[in-house]
Amino acid sequence: MLAACATAPAAGIKDTSFTNAQGSRTIQFSGWIPAPTGEVFAAVATVEGWKTWAVPSAFGEAKVGPIMETSYDPAAKAGDPANIQQEFLELVPNRRAVFRTVRTPPGFPEAALYYKTIAAFDLAPDSGGTRLTFTHSGFGEGKGFDTLYDFFREGDASTIEELRKRFETGPKDLGKTE
Repeated sequence: MLAACATAPAAGIKDTSFTNAQGSRTIQFSGWIPAPTGEVFAAVATVEGWKTWAVPSAFGEAKVGPIMETSYDPAAKAGDPANIQQEFLELVPNRRAVFRTVRTPPGFPEAALYYKTIAAFDLAPDSGGTRLTFTHSGFGEGKGFDTLYDFFREGDASTIEELRKRFETGPKDLGKTE
């Protein structure tokens, strides 16, 4: 009986997205990650951590104030104009990381609207692992926000699934070309 109580929650990421009373939409995914909160926090709140699951290139500082740059290009260098720039707004060790994107690659659709959104990773210890809730808020009304919402609802789901897999199968070598 004790063994049954110590088993991990069912794997998978749940879509708990919603629209508030004012019409602003929020993308939200939650699920269980098979790792302690400190390890998950390091993956989402440090430059080195991002490179183990999200992007092959990351630069700068992942702390409140300075800018962290990321790129899907393994050959990217700090300061490249195509790098994505994120500003962390809040970091609570092992509990919460909140950021907003302040620069997108050239040609990114609806960039000015996207800068109005905020993403948050909330972490809590759960059954020997971490309960993750990822919340991406600020998607207002209108065609531009509709485009962004649809893109990021799918993209964020994939991203969070990659984070979960990172702890099931180990860090990825995202710089490796196939």
